[in-house]
Amino acid sequence: MIDGMLAIDAHCHVGEAKRERHGLRSFGADELIARMDQNGIDKAVIQHLVFPLWEPEDFKQGNNRVVEAAFSYPDRLRGLALVNPKHGRFAEQEVRRCLEAGLKGIKLQPVLHAYPIDGELLDPLMNVAARANVPVVTHSDFNAKTCTPYQVARLAARWPQVTIVMLHMGIDLEMMDQVPSILKAVPNVVVETSQTHDHPYTVYVHTARRLGADRVLFGSDGPALSLEVALTKLAMAEQRHGLTKEEKAKILGLNAARVFGFK
Repeated sequence: MIDGMLAIDAHCHVGEAKRERHGLRSFGADELIARMDQNGIDKAVIQHLVFPLWEPEDFKQGNNRVVEAAFSYPDRLRGLALVNPKHGRFAEQEVRRCLEAGLKGIKLQPVLHAYPIDGELLDPLMNVAARANVPVVTHSDFNAKTCTPYQVARLAARWPQVTIVMLHMGIDLEMMDQVPSILKAVPNVVVETSQTHDHPYTVYVHTARRLGADRVLFGSDGPALSLEVALTKLAMAEQRHGLTKEEKAKILGLNAARVFGFK
């Protein structure tokens, strides 16, 4: 716990790659748990490292690693099934297989795998998510052609019954303060704060007040990005910019517990 509050990192990775990227080649569940313990994080949402996954068999093996990790630490980890909707029937079947094995949502990376997040290509996976009542988690980037917050909002409007977790708040410093306005009309979208710029007020206080503290999740995108830096930014939002303890408790853990089914 942190300051007596449940602490959940809503965006972590495990897995192994054939080559190093971002100073990272492999990261296991035991390493993740140790890092969490060092920083007071109670629970985490995990997915495989994205960059090694291209072919259907890669996704299957990567998701198996996530299933294994979540099974090893059932009280602390919740896993997501990472798929590419361009794989069609395989992606749909792979999500079903992973959900049956205990994973708790779907992870998408439209930039790396090159498809529009608001396209009809997503509909089969969204249908699976709706029927299984699990969230869909997606990368977002104002400067990409595949997953701007505007596109995420369009997807959410077409699938109001599915909770969508929008990672990174669109990343772009100059546009980040517009995220609450863009997403206000689609209450099924919650935002996650990893890869956001070092503006604690904009990321946490402005977003919580305009969008609602119930719709903001703390995340680090570790281990490639620093959990410690992410926690410091949240602490500064409280200490310097007036984020209330009630808002912090929701952002730090209570919202993720609701979205991802932590007890």
